[in-house]
Amino acid sequence: MPGTPPTRFVYLGPEGTFAEQALRTVPAAERGGRTPARSVGEALDAVRAGEADAALVPMENSIGGAVGVTLDELAEGEPLVITREVILPVEFVLAARSAVALADVRTVAAHPQASTQCRGWLRDHLPDATVVDVLSNGAAAAGAANGEYDAAICAPIGATRHRLAVLADKIADHPDAVTRSCAR
Repeated sequence: MPGTPPTRFVYLGPEGTFAEQALRTVPAAERGGRTPARSVGEALDAVRAGEADAALVPMENSIGGAVGVTLDELAEGEPLVITREVILPVEFVLAARSAVALADVRTVAAHPQASTQCRGWLRDHLPDATVVDVLSNGAAAAGAANGEYDAAICAPIGATRHRLAVLADKIADHPDAVTRSCAR
C-alpha cells in the first residue's frame, strides 16, 4: 500500500557487515525485521517477489568505486525504485576473540576491499601477519570469533555482534572514506 512504511528489510549479509550497519541507521529498519541475504541479487529478488518490503545493498565505495554487481542486478529483472540513499563512514577495526598483543597476531581475515583500504596500517603494525581473503567483513568477524583466524578487519558492528575485542580502531588508510548504499 503506497505510503505505508516498510517493515520487512533484507540486506547484503551476512550479519555484521557495513550493509547491516547502514540499514540500522534507517529508523523503520530498527523497528522492523532485518534479514541478511547471501547476495545482492537475492536481496533485490526478495523485494521483487514480495518477500521483503525493502532491500539495502551497497552501491559505491569512495575508495573502491561503484559496486558492479549491484548495478548489474538493478538492470536485470523487474524494475525497482531506489527510495533512499545511506552514506556511512567506513571505519574498519581490527578485532580478535580476546585482547591480545599485536605481536601475537599471525593471521588476519579480511574482505579484499577491506585489506586494500587498510594496507598501510597492516604494513606498519602487522608486517609479518598473513592476510586471508574472505567473502565479507561479517565472515571475517565470524572467522575470528570461532578461532579460525587470530584477528579480523571488520566493521565495528561485526566486532560487537561477534563479541570480539577491538585491538585497534580506525585503521583505514583513508579516514574520510564512505560507502553509499541504496534502498528500495
